[in-house]
Parts: sequence; structure tokens; C-alpha cells
Amino acid sequence: MMAERKVEAIASDLKKIVEGNVLSDELSRTIYSSGACIYSLRPMVIVQPRHKEDVVQCVRYAAQNGIPLTARGGGTGRAGQGIGEGIILDFVRYMNQILEVDPEKKWVWVQPGIILGRLNAVLKPMKKFFPIDPSTADYCALGGMIANNSSGPHAIKYGATRDWVESLEVVLSSGEVIQTGPRNAAGLESSGGTDGLEKKIYAGVLDLLGRYRGALQEEKPDTMKNSSGYDLWQVRKNGSLDLTPLLVGSEGTLGVFTEAKLRLADPGGKTHTAFFYFDTLDTVGRATVEILKFSPTMLEIMEKQIIDLARGKYPEMKPYLPEGIEATLFVEFEGQSEEELQEKISRLEQRLIQEERLAVSLKAARDARDQEMLTKVRSVSGPILNKVKGPKKPIAFIEDAAVHPRRLGEYIAGLREILKRNGAEASIYGHAGDGNLHVMVFLDMKNPEDVARMVRITDENCDLVLRLKGTISGEHGDGLLRTAYVPRQYPRLYPAFVELKKLFDPQNVLNPGRVVGNDPDLMGKHLKFGAEYRHVPTGSAFDGEILSAEVEACHGCGKCRSYCPLAMATNDESYLGRAKASLLRELISGNLDPDTFLASDELKKMMDGCVNCKRCLTECPTGVDIPWVSLMARAHQVKNRGQSFKDRFLADTHLACRVGSSLAPLVNLAFSIGPARALMESAFGLDRRRKMPPFSPRTFREMHKGLDKGNGKVAYFLSCYANYNDPEGEGRAVVEVLERNGFGVEIPDFQCCGIARISSGGLEPALKGVGENLEKISSLVEKGIPVVFSEPSCALAVKQEYPRIVNSGKAAKAAAGCHEIHGFLSKLKQEGKLNTNLGEMKLKVGYHNPCHLRALGISKEVVELLKLIPGLEVQAFGDRCCGLAGTFGMKKQNYDLSMEIGKPLFEEIRQSGVDRVVTGCGSCAMQIAQGTGLKVTHPLTLLAEAYRKKGNRES
Repeated sequence: MMAERKVEAIASDLKKIVEGNVLSDELSRTIYSSGACIYSLRPMVIVQPRHKEDVVQCVRYAAQNGIPLTARGGGTGRAGQGIGEGIILDFVRYMNQILEVDPEKKWVWVQPGIILGRLNAVLKPMKKFFPIDPSTADYCALGGMIANNSSGPHAIKYGATRDWVESLEVVLSSGEVIQTGPRNAAGLESSGGTDGLEKKIYAGVLDLLGRYRGALQEEKPDTMKNSSGYDLWQVRKNGSLDLTPLLVGSEGTLGVFTEAKLRLADPGGKTHTAFFYFDTLDTVGRATVEILKFSPTMLEIMEKQIIDLARGKYPEMKPYLPEGIEATLFVEFEGQSEEELQEKISRLEQRLIQEERLAVSLKAARDARDQEMLTKVRSVSGPILNKVKGPKKPIAFIEDAAVHPRRLGEYIAGLREILKRNGAEASIYGHAGDGNLHVMVFLDMKNPEDVARMVRITDENCDLVLRLKGTISGEHGDGLLRTAYVPRQYPRLYPAFVELKKLFDPQNVLNPGRVVGNDPDLMGKHLKFGAEYRHVPTGSAFDGEILSAEVEACHGCGKCRSYCPLAMATNDESYLGRAKASLLRELISGNLDPDTFLASDELKKMMDGCVNCKRCLTECPTGVDIPWVSLMARAHQVKNRGQSFKDRFLADTHLACRVGSSLAPLVNLAFSIGPARALMESAFGLDRRRKMPPFSPRTFREMHKGLDKGNGKVAYFLSCYANYNDPEGEGRAVVEVLERNGFGVEIPDFQCCGIARISSGGLEPALKGVGENLEKISSLVEKGIPVVFSEPSCALAVKQEYPRIVNSGKAAKAAAGCHEIHGFLSKLKQEGKLNTNLGEMKLKVGYHNPCHLRALGISKEVVELLKLIPGLEVQAFGDRCCGLAGTFGMKKQNYDLSMEIGKPLFEEIRQSGVDRVVTGCGSCAMQIAQGTGLKVTHPLTLLAEAYRKKGNRES
């Protein structure tokens, strides 16, 4: 209780002095307690600063009150730098802007919260880019990259972040704001006065450089990269003193960055890639040294375990990953012509295979498809390891050691001995070109023996790395993971680091315990999963093994920031899938009270932030089913708390459509009258600004009663939208297209698919309709009659949601007999059975692929079908959510966010100059029409129209 009062007091103080958000509720503190690392530390307060002055106020407050303060970027750090027990500064929320850019002089000023991928997207039209390319580029923040001195696979060409930072604006622990850059060292030595922390820092750094000159020379790692300790080697150059290289890689322990001036690069020339294959790891080190003589721009390693996993999971990769190989080296060259690049690879082949006999064979890219596949194979290592099932998971704790490439063979051999001695298995991949290997060791972190094994392996690996004059961190930093090993990395230099920390941060409040610390056992503490981790009963579905395993599978990488529609539109951490997984993990482990938490409005708000777009299923590196996890949390609340009338009304799509259609003239008139829309907003929660599609006074079923019965070769699952809103468009087009391909069509009297009700958590109310539909679909499938869907959400409900709700063999068989219409027609095309006798249409159309169609594995098939129409020009828009998300964007509280999500898509459509937009989802059609003012129809309406132009019924 005392701790909670302290938290509230700190939050109250901070709210008085900052303009940004101050969060101190239990759920927010839980969300920010972890990230991509193996650790968990619950902060007291989270501040989302809006500007520099907010940061200054927070730093001063922390120093005056002795409260730890941690700066956080995208939460993608592997070593635990972005979590802490005091105040967390979340820069991504608001301080994420590009302030100024000069493409001619090749520099840009940015705030620390900007995501690297977004920065490069803005720079691309200027033909410039920031060249450091970590695997997290689409979701890591520049501030975090600077704090860690990040790098990536192209480091052998571009180096690390430190090499591209020209100047920093930094808030010191005193609250002073300084801008770094070269200062005349002689002038600094002779300047008088002692006022101000900045002046003391310059004087102190000069003193340290003098007193530790010998240690600096002796203990500098013999590596191509280094992110361990403080970089005192590059501070003094050509008579100048520059704090910039020292602050880069300092992990927020010496100051807090508020702006950065970065140098930019020009895009490179043509690239050519190749895989070299090895039947033993013993020759990989020598081969790496030979390849570096040819000046590659990338040189990556992948060993047998990953190769075998990739071959098993991705059959299309088998031609690029032959059986029986122990390792591969992926090589990329850059040049001005294809001939130059091919000649370089030929010479390298001669050297490695014929002359030195280090590699056994190679696969060079012959065309664009090969190039694409080779790159895809190279990048599969991390994601495929994360999908491994079972209690032992790939754990990142010795994942960042680096040695000089000429000693890579020795390091791999020594590492294999350590793993063998400790009875552990590991996968090795990473940056062979600069000797920086990512070693993922398979451990069960809930097992005390494996936690102890982790510490032993780390100790032995540290000794091995230091024997080889390497570094314990090449690009990920020290953090909680490696700080205890920094004194071993720099036995003579470490006291200088301690003095440096005290010089910059006398109160020890800036991310304390990182880089410099006094706990030799730090790496084994504060574990997200540790020996003490337990499951406690919650009285919910999360007590089950399957659901709890799904929650625990999230390793917190943060990639959801790059694809979750709500997170992308708001930069709000609470919308990330990992936030939901973190909350539920803390629930099932007893760190959150289930009686309070499961029934809370805060949980409802958090879980309602998942709109069931299903992007997690295809984008999440671990494949965590956050939509289902969120749905089950909502279902628990619905079962125990019920639903509001407004939520129940909007979840019952069929009832709303049936009433709307039966009163079509009146309802359609009401949609066009302001006071009536205001009344609907008050009564049903339907935002008055939402432009609803008109209801048809006659449904498709009423127009085509003869199709209800019969022995058709295809059964059409009629969606609510096609039946009640677009019977003469979508509904009619589906039947026509099928009939023109020789199918008799019947329309059974299915119940509504229930996707809206299911997504809202109303699983029990949905069961009756689910059961009836499964009986009818099963009967049809048993007769060999396929069931086709023109609405992706209906197909997704039957194919993905029903089998989990009912969990029966019947549901699985029924799902297998159901087909989304575009996929169904595409299969006919592949088999040569599709009627392609289509009339000409001089029209430019844009295609938007709905999220649920994407989740069903359908994307390019639609465009390929439309391109069969002579004269039709088809432009596929970017892979973006439209923002409506079923009933989500209809609700008053969500309308603004819904339109914000759709903005990038609307802008792309406006700039495309298309005559019409097509999309397979009725909800998407509604949203795009409102956001662009253009006509939006179902893709099959174009196919039907093209068939009519020919007037034929057979191919």
C-alpha cells in the first residue's frame, strides 16, 4: 500500500510539471515492464513527453527525488535497456518527428521516437536513406538505435549507428540541455570556472583520457564493431573533443537524447547475391576471411538447425537449401553493372570451391525471383526459431558476441565445446562478415537448472570471447544482460567507466545498473520467466494449457508496431499485441489479481483495442494469435458482466440488417437527416458522421427465391451485405460469374456467420447460429458440394473461428469444404477450367485487399483474375487496413481513430487517379467510399460485367 501511495504521489507531481501523458495505473505499468528482452521490471510511472521541456522537467524531478529514469524507444532492445523500476520516458508516442532535412548536404534532424522505417520512407523520394539496417528496422526507434549503437547486416559496408550520428541534443542529469559536437580540446583545458555540469564533464573526460591512456590502448577489442562499455576511444580526434561518440551506445545512462542530427547516404547500385554451401562448420571461418577480400556489402551465416527448420516449414526454400549441408554463407555484392557483379561471384566461386576447397557448392541468383528468394531465405533465421514449439525456447543471452572475422572459426569451435559441455543446443546465425554471431540457446526458462545453465554458458562464453580479444556485445549493448560482465571485458578500464558515470550522473538516476553496476548476479535476476514463475488459477479460459501457452509464446519483439492498424495510427504502446500478451501473462502468473483484473473496464478497453484484423497470424514472427487471445478475454467479460445494449445491437448484424431492409425507405431517409443520425448515435452508439450504405427494400434472397433449393454444384453463403445492401451488385455478380463457369448455384438458408458477435466476445450467444451453419455446411460438403463465400469475414468466421469455438472434427471438415470466391475461381484458372471469354472494359480500377481476405491467404489472386479482362487497368494498393474493422469504426468512440487508420489508404487512392475502387469486403467498401468519395464495388461485379459484354455462358 505504501508503494502504491508513492506511485500516486510521483504521478501527481509529474502531472503538474509536464504536458505529456502521465500513466500510473497498474495495466500501463505492466505493459511497460517488458519488451524484447528476457527481463521484466515494473516501473512506477510512465511519461509520454510531448516536447523537450517535458523531458527536462522529468530529468530534474528524478534527480531531485532520487528516482531512476529510463528512456524507452520501440522496446526492441534485447538486453533490457528500455525497462526500469522508476520513471519510463516513452518517446515513440509523441516525440517522433522529422524536424529538418537537407538532402543536398545529406543530413536530417530527428526526434528520438521516430521509427527507422518511417524515416527512410520519407527520405526515399529524396533518394537518400539512413543506412544502418537492424532486423527491427520497421519498428525500432532511432533513439534506441543511438542508445545501443545498433547496426545490421550491412555493417561491413556502413558500420554502426555511431558512424552516422553527427550531433545530439542531450538533457543532462542536472536538467541542462547541451548540443554535442567537436570542441577545441586546448580551449577546454584552459577555460576557467566550474559552474555548470557541461563544463565539469568536458574537464573530467579530458582528465580520464589522460589517466587511462594505457588501458584504452590495451583493452580496445580487436573487432570490427563494439557496443559494450563507454566508447572513450573516439572522443578525442584531431585536437577536438566530441562527446557524440561517447553518448552513442551509452544506453541512456549519461544523458537523455531529445534530438539527433544524422548523416544520410545515397542508395547503392545494383546488387547480386549468392549462397555458398558448406558440409562442415570448420571451414566457414576461413571462407569468411577469403570472401571479405572481395569487398562484399553483406556476409551472413546460417547453420544446420535453421536450415533444416526452413526446409521443413517452407517447401519453396528447398531448392535454395540443399540437404546435407552444415552451414551457408549468404553473400551480397554491389556494383554498377550485372557483368561486374557476375564476374565477382565467378571469381569468388573459383577461389572458395575450386582453389581453397572451403565450400562445396553455391547458388547464385539468376533472375529477380532468385534474388528475392535468396534474400527471403537469408532473413528467415530469427522468425523460424521463434516458432519452435515445446518448453525449450531459443533464448537470446549470448546472442551478440563479436570477434574479428579471422578468428570466427576459433569462436565457433570454442562455442560448440561450451554448448556440448553444458548439455545445450543452439542455433547460430548472424553477421559473419564482421564476426558478430547471434547464438540462440534452447532453454526452458521456467526450469531452475536451465536458468543456472544460462549463467554458466554466459560465463564460459565471456572467457572465450575475451581470449579471442573480442567483445561481449557487437550491436545490442550491455543492459541488464551483460553489465555484470563489463568489468571482465575491461578490467583496467572499468574504473574509468565508473568515474565517467559519476561525472555525468552524480545521483545515479539515469538508467542505473546498465553499463556500470555493482551486482555480479544481475543477469539472472528480474527474469520474465524464471525459476519462480508459476501458473495460478484465474477462473477463466486462460487456465487451459493451449491458451496460456499462446500468451507465453509472445517474446515481446514489438514487430506488432509495424502492422497493427491501431498502433500504427496512434503510436500507442497499449494497442500492441505484446501489450495484451504481457497483461495476460502477468494474470496467469499471479502478478495481477484475476478477480479485479478480469472484470475491469481497463481490461475491456485494452482488449477492445484488438479489432480482429488477423494480421498477427501472418506478420508476428512467433505467430502468436493475439486476436483469439483478446477475443477470449472479451468472452470472459461478456459471460460474467454481460454487454451493453449498444454493443449487443451492433454485434447482431443480421438483426440490424433485417430491420433496416424491412424499413428501407424510412431508414435510408434517416441516414440522410442530421437529427435522425444524432438519435441513432444516442440510442445505438452509431456515430452520426458515419455514412451508412443504403438498405435495399428487396433482399437478394427475395429476388432469387428459386435459388434457395435445388441440386446446384455450388452452394453460396450469402453475406448480410450482399443480401441486404448490395443484392444487385455483389449478390447478383457472384451467381452470374458462377453460372457462366458452368455451375448451378443454390443459396441455402444459412444463419448469419456471426463474425461481429464472435469478435465482440459473444461466443455463447453465437453458438446456436454456429451449430446450425455447421450442420448445413457439413451436409453439403459430404455430398461433394463446395460452399463459396463472397464476403471474406464470413469465410474467415467459418474457416478459422468456428473450429476453435466448437473444436470438433465436423467443424474442421466443414471448414475444409468452404472456399472464398476469388480463391475458388483462381483454382479453376490454374486448372484451365475458368471461362476467360470476357468483354473489353476501358477502365482504370484500384484494388484494396481486405485484412480478412489476407488472413485467408488471398491477395494477388484477385488482381490476376481482374487482369483477365481485356482493357482493364488494375492497380493494387498498399497492404493497409481501411480502418473500419467491422463494427469498430461505426461506434462513436472509435470513429476518429477509424478514419485516422484509413488515411494512408485514402491518400494513396486519391493520388492513383483510378476511376473506381474494388474490394471484396462490404465494410471496406463503406469506409473507402466515405474516405475518398469514389464508387466502390465488389471485384466480381467487374467480372460479371465483362461476361455480359460477351453475352456468353461458356468458354
